[in-house]
Parts: sequence; C-alpha cells; structure tokens
Amino acid sequence: MDHGDTRTRIIEASIEVFLEKGYDLATIRDICARAQANVAAVNYHFGSKEALYAAALECIMASCDESYPISEGLDEAATPEERLRRFILNLLRLNFPEDPTQARQSKLFWLELANPSPALQPLVERFLRPIKERLEAVIQDITGPLDPETLRLCAGAIGGQTLFHAQNTVIITHLYPQSTYTPQDVERLAEHTFRFSLAGLEAVRSNSRRHT
Repeated sequence: MDHGDTRTRIIEASIEVFLEKGYDLATIRDICARAQANVAAVNYHFGSKEALYAAALECIMASCDESYPISEGLDEAATPEERLRRFILNLLRLNFPEDPTQARQSKLFWLELANPSPALQPLVERFLRPIKERLEAVIQDITGPLDPETLRLCAGAIGGQTLFHAQNTVIITHLYPQSTYTPQDVERLAEHTFRFSLAGLEAVRSNSRRHT
C-alpha cells in the first residue's frame, strides 16, 4: 500500500486505534492524529466512523487473502486427497500469517467475530463464503454427494480444527507450554489435521455407501 496516500494512512491508523481501544472508545480525532490527517478527511473518504471500521476490516481481509490465497495448489490435476491436504495448509497459513503486521492486524477480525457488527456480513460474503464452498467441494470430491446436514457437519469438523488453534493459542500454550506456531509448526499441524480429517471423511464415505 502507498503510505503517502491519506486514505491508506487513515485506514492503517484506524486499525491500530481500534485494536488498542476497541470500536466504542476509538475516536476519529485519535485516528486522524495518528494518521497525521485532518479530522474532516474521515468524512471525505469514508463518510462515518462505521464505514471507516468496515473499510479497515476489509483491508485486513484483502491483505491476508492476497498473501495466502485459499485456492493455491487446488488445481484439478491434483487428487482429491491432495486438494484436501493443500486446502487445510492454506487455511492454517491464512489463520497464522507469517508477517508480523498481518498477524497483529488480523486480531481485529477476531474481535469482530466476538462482537459482530453490520460490517461482518459483507466480509462473510466476499471472503468466507467462497472458503466454505471450496471446502464443501473438496469434501464431496472424496466422499461423493452428501446430504446438506452431513456436509455441514463435515465442513464444520475440518474448519473447526483450524479455527480452534487460531482462536485459542493463549489457552493452548498455557495447557501445553511446549506448543508454538512457527511456519514449521503450522505445516506439521496441517498434516495432522489432514490425516485426521481424511480418516473421518473415509468413514463418512463408507457409511454412506452402506446406506445406499
């Protein structure tokens, strides 16, 4: 991003202020002071504090999506199992950005999930629904067609394994002090999650065949 651009500076400053103070306590004056911008610039570029917050979240998600595209390596030439392996690795990398700035800024999205605002729904549609649909396609490449409820449960089980670590790193490192989340750790976690999930999907496939 061009750090000389006023709009960009305001977004970047707002992310830091929203992280430090929360949405309710963050003020336009605080944000503009950090961005070295006139207070009127927020109204000019965004129209409101709410719209600035939505733009900040979108900026974070777009940056992570660009750095860690969920579709990378999921070409049709790969086997269904390999696509599942790669999907899980991509998802974990998305949840554990290597870049320190992205890792810090992405915490604002987790705060939004804990206390949702109207800004969440557009993010779901633009960034999260495509991930869900991609995962469901990969699952059914392995299991064959599933009824909607079984498909939902399978997707939740796989996605939940990755989100558990992303959302609970503090608890996990207290319970298991040896736990770390370096890029190498993330790769090992992805491989374990893949093998665990594949075994589950194979059981679902076997059970489905017995009932057809």
